[in-house]
Amino acid sequence: MSTNPYESPSVGQQIYDAPSQRALAAKAVAGPAISLMIVAGICLALSLLSLPFDLYLLVSGAADNLPRRGIDPTVKVTIRLIWGFAIFAASCYVFFGALQMKGLANYAHAKAAAVVACIPCLGPCCLLGIPFGAWALVVLSQPDIQKSFEN
Repeated sequence: MSTNPYESPSVGQQIYDAPSQRALAAKAVAGPAISLMIVAGICLALSLLSLPFDLYLLVSGAADNLPRRGIDPTVKVTIRLIWGFAIFAASCYVFFGALQMKGLANYAHAKAAAVVACIPCLGPCCLLGIPFGAWALVVLSQPDIQKSFEN
């Protein structure tokens, strides 16, 4: 290293530590990824409360004792149970995709999870996942973010 303060730095030497493109991308996706993980986690917790209850209603026969309003109560509980499993599976996938997004590991899963979060009545917490999924899609659509993913 030279003692001349006006001399340009050599090729291998840097004046400051500039953040890498990957670090900038990780910072950009952190907000939407964490938001999707929180929303999916809330939905998973609620599903873990409601699914066993609906299953109990079917197995014990207590669904037959529910008030009849139009459709048979057993059919209602069965439909609610099937829909609950679909929402549970979608929330698991959104959580997985958000983890992939946060770690910049798999772009395809991250983008697909953001799309699933935007589907009304299927994504995590019904309508609550839509704004966070849209935010994730906007961030993921940036070319420099796409290039930062491992694959």
